[in-house]
Amino acid sequence: MPAPLRPTPLAIAMSALFLAAPVYADPTLELLDQVVVTGSRESTLLRRTPAAIHHVSRKTLDEKHPVFVGQVLNQASGVYVTDLGNEQHNMSIRQPLSYNAVYLYLEDGLPIRPVGLFNHNALYEINLTGVGDVEVIKGPASSLYGSNAVGGAVNFFTRAGGPHPQATIGMQVSDQGYRREEYSLSGGNEGQQLRISGYHARRRGGWQEHNAADKDGVTLRHDAALGDSASLVTVFSYNRLLTDMPGSLNESDYRQRPGFSYNTFTWRKVEASRLSTQLTGSTNAGGHSSLTVYARSNTTDQLPSYLIFNTGSSSAAGRLSVQRFTSLGLDARHRQDLFDSRWRVILGVSAERSPVTAREVNLAIVRDPQTGRYLRYSNGLVRRDYQVDITNQALYAQSEYTPVESVRLVAGLRSDDIRYDYTNHLLPSPTTGAPSESRRYRHVSPKLGATWDITPRINGYANASQGFTPPEVSAQYGGSLTAPSLKEATFTNIDTGVRWVNVSRTINADISVYRLEGKDEILSWSVAPGVSIPVNAGKTRHQGIEFGVDWHPAGQWDAKLNGAFARHSYRSYALSATQRFDGKAIPAAPHWLVNGELGYQPLSGLRLAAETQYLGSYYMDDANTVRYPGHVLVNLRANYRHGEWEVWGAVLNAGNRRYAEIAASSYKGTGTYQPDSQNTYTPGAPRTAMLGVQYRLDGK
Repeated sequence: MPAPLRPTPLAIAMSALFLAAPVYADPTLELLDQVVVTGSRESTLLRRTPAAIHHVSRKTLDEKHPVFVGQVLNQASGVYVTDLGNEQHNMSIRQPLSYNAVYLYLEDGLPIRPVGLFNHNALYEINLTGVGDVEVIKGPASSLYGSNAVGGAVNFFTRAGGPHPQATIGMQVSDQGYRREEYSLSGGNEGQQLRISGYHARRRGGWQEHNAADKDGVTLRHDAALGDSASLVTVFSYNRLLTDMPGSLNESDYRQRPGFSYNTFTWRKVEASRLSTQLTGSTNAGGHSSLTVYARSNTTDQLPSYLIFNTGSSSAAGRLSVQRFTSLGLDARHRQDLFDSRWRVILGVSAERSPVTAREVNLAIVRDPQTGRYLRYSNGLVRRDYQVDITNQALYAQSEYTPVESVRLVAGLRSDDIRYDYTNHLLPSPTTGAPSESRRYRHVSPKLGATWDITPRINGYANASQGFTPPEVSAQYGGSLTAPSLKEATFTNIDTGVRWVNVSRTINADISVYRLEGKDEILSWSVAPGVSIPVNAGKTRHQGIEFGVDWHPAGQWDAKLNGAFARHSYRSYALSATQRFDGKAIPAAPHWLVNGELGYQPLSGLRLAAETQYLGSYYMDDANTVRYPGHVLVNLRANYRHGEWEVWGAVLNAGNRRYAEIAASSYKGTGTYQPDSQNTYTPGAPRTAMLGVQYRLDGK
């Protein structure tokens, strides 16, 4: 394959307007009339919400048939999800492409994982076939949701059933060994509805070695009306993933053989279950209350590629790890409208307990000195064996006041109390970990915001908010005789934006500007390829502009253009007297993200479309000496619907460009630069053809 392109942002922005993914126009749905939930935990018009929120409808999910969440989220301005293979990923929302705990992933407003146990891959614990809508709130949302809602929060709303029987069954296949079967069945009456949605996916063969996978996801939702003013919603979800882990490549292998893998036995197995029941109802005039109780169970067993380290030309060391947690929690909330609904108050309390156990076993690995492949391994001593009881209690409140019809003022506050009770089951040592102890983190997260209907077609907002994230359990108790004295990281955000709909209702547009200041941000300092330590990185700054335009005329054409320009830098970052990176760009922080779409419907039921995705260049190292050049990908799609049947096809990476999903370097800017020992690349997939078919039976 040819070398990566080196395009200019202007060229990409222009080409993005003419090459795009399928967008099915809905001219009756204006941006300002959208109803969102994530901004206040209550259904609210977007024009009344002082936050940058992107909404993905079920209609969009149905039409795009995504097999990976990034295929829809990457169309949001300032959002980018890397595809690390078999639904594994990391995220960028007002942050660099990050593995750090600066995002919050929610299902029906509940975090899918506990505080302190963030997983950058956690969206493989979501079943997209059971999702009705998705909302992305960009910027800190800790005043309502607590820790980790810093760069943003992604909220997946489960799909409710309907009063009439309905069933769908479908299948997708690719020329790279991927196959997926989906199903959905729902029905009920006016009093209660039930829906079950799920899929099974597998990968065998294809362009990359050691990349087989099996994934199962199922979501069951039951809605029941309890009289005229109350309802009960129960949701159960289960996701299981078993995947090989091919790992990253060095510089030469990425350039010459991107489908190669050094690994022959690395794997990951995840089982995640969640059960929640929410009782809602009107308790008094103008009041609405909800009580949600929930439970989680999660097991992650893995022999991961990122925990293999070369110790010689024919030897390496690795780790086998097991992590299990369970959770029990509740969230109680009351909303009260006062003074003819000009003033709304939301009060809430949440509590959660999540015991987690973790165990690591050292491995001795035999390595082929000629090919670099890891051939086999044998178990060694137990490295880590501990338990942490995580508890989190919080009080939160939000006040929304409308002094005049065109203005709404919002103020929010949340107080979190987080405790880690750590028990080491081994004799403490530099490898087995610190003695048993307890840690406590307390934080109060404020928010102030306002919206203003400048005209009936122009809406503006301003927002000041704060987010925070405590140290992760793995960072705090990862394996040293003395647990590091890590502090919670805090992020102060200011952003403002404008939303606009033209008079003819054919164009929606929005633009937002933000500055996010991080203090004591917890970053992984890379000391060698695959080896890093957690540090509070002084101060960081994240600032940028996000923009989006959606054109949907009544004719055969429609288009979208979404993009962001950002800078992410260290304001203060010193590891020693000689190693300072003040003013340097944070690695894996592209300045430009641009996604463009164009769709054409030559006849009823047929849609031809294309998409272009541009990710700008970025530095791979803290010293800003090694750069990844960025890339452009073009995806082509076609959908045809006739009666109960739909057939679709796609060609992803149609230009067959060589690119990296993410690239990093451990080079420090001094000494000898050795790309093959210091640089790592996770290669992206080559040209991939997909074909799908679905049958839908509606019992209306």
